[in-house]
Amino acid sequence: MTASTLPSAGRQGIRRIAAAGLLGMVALVHHRTFLALWQTWQSNENYSHGPLVPLVSLFLVWDRRERLRAAPLAPDPRGLALTASACVMHVLGVRADVFALQCWSLLPLLLGLAITFLGTRHARMLVFPVLYLGFMLVFPPVVMNRLSFQLKEIALHAATALAPWFGADLSVSGMSIFVGGGELRVEDPCSGLRSLLALIATGTLFAYLQPGGGWRRAAVLLATVPIAVGSNILRLLALIVAADARGVVWAAGAFHDVMGYVLYAIALLILVGIRSLLSPRARP
Repeated sequence: MTASTLPSAGRQGIRRIAAAGLLGMVALVHHRTFLALWQTWQSNENYSHGPLVPLVSLFLVWDRRERLRAAPLAPDPRGLALTASACVMHVLGVRADVFALQCWSLLPLLLGLAITFLGTRHARMLVFPVLYLGFMLVFPPVVMNRLSFQLKEIALHAATALAPWFGADLSVSGMSIFVGGGELRVEDPCSGLRSLLALIATGTLFAYLQPGGGWRRAAVLLATVPIAVGSNILRLLALIVAADARGVVWAAGAFHDVMGYVLYAIALLILVGIRSLLSPRARP
């Protein structure tokens, strides 16, 4: 008797056992990585969106639960090659003390186990939810530092060019902006990297769920970068104008935090609006 000829209750039982085995193996191999990842989410604001990502992936799996149940179980040993590659990545990451490599080995491990225990049909349905987990993982520090510096430069040049149009009298030296209210230093949190990563994660989800052709999905995804960069420029511009008018201490206090949330909300609304505009209209 094959898995496809078992009664429905039997097939569901096998699926539960397979899923429990898969998750148990992942937890066993990656438990230290998960603990370090959780600490990173708590201590590094660039990854503060991390805890939400697995919830989104779980929702995507739950949303296609009926299709997963209907697909016949067809364990495929070819998934062991991907699983073994993921284990090699993880071991290399541990031995070389490269945390990013340890984290990213999780994705091929999950897909390899899905193919091995469930089959290629299930794995295809799980590809996006698994790959979406990449947004909760960390990148090599050299990549993050370089990207943060480039984003700071873009925001600094654009905001200081626009500020005189709003009455601000300023001068610039390196990453320092001197206004009438004192010195405003553009530090790493002002790079907008946190909002960029969070908005790209949101835009990727929106693009995946976007109805219509592939060009609509690509347009939604591509719009996230200029929206995130533009909103950060506006945030820095507001800080410069506020610092010039009310002083650096006032601008760098609650105003700084509030503007960050407000402009991220505006960026998110713009992205929602673009998605709505690109959605195909029902014909009358």
